Amino acid sequence: MTSPSSKRVTCLHCGYPLGQCVCHLIVSLEGDMTVWVIQDKHEAKHAKNTARLFALCYLKTVIVSFEDAEEMSNLFQSVDADNSLLLYPSGCSEGLETIEQSDKAKVKHLILLDGTWPKAKRMMLLESMLLRYRQVHFLTPPVSKYDIRKSPNNLALSTFEAAAYGLECLGMLQISKLRHFFSAAIALQWSQQPQEHKQRS
Repeated sequence: MTSPSSKRVTCLHCGYPLGQCVCHLIVSLEGDMTVWVIQDKHEAKHAKNTARLFALCYLKTVIVSFEDAEEMSNLFQSVDADNSLLLYPSGCSEGLETIEQSDKAKVKHLILLDGTWPKAKRMMLLESMLLRYRQVHFLTPPVSKYDIRKSPNNLALSTFEAAAYGLECLGMLQISKLRHFFSAAIALQWSQQPQEHKQRS
């Protein structure tokens, strides 16, 4: 269950150091909807990235590297604009909570951009194909519980939290299981942080 080539001994399943292994906390959920996470290369390397945590629990998660042309091409071929939503707050985005139920029922794909706000804007500017998707944003997002990583503002959610709340808005049940896993996983990671890191957070 370890990676011998890594300087820190990590779990091969969840990818975290053994002291922070979350495998015993994982809950497996599968819905009708596929969650696509388009990930900036720098975010993919970040130790506190939460897209990986979400993919461990929600089985229909596909993480796509923005820099990988083949993976991006597969996304565009697989994800129809007619039954998809892109979570991205913009001048033309709609409040997800207010979309008609008949429209929500048609959604089969939820797309998220995983990166800092400047990185997300860069993705939108560089990839015109993303503009074909209907854009949505949250009107009343929950308060983020991701205290382990600083956020630019109080309304910012981690990718995990955004994906979970997006699914909830679209009618998926059992989201509480995802939230309980996230809280437990973050508490475990937080307990392993050096004291100086906690003081800076």
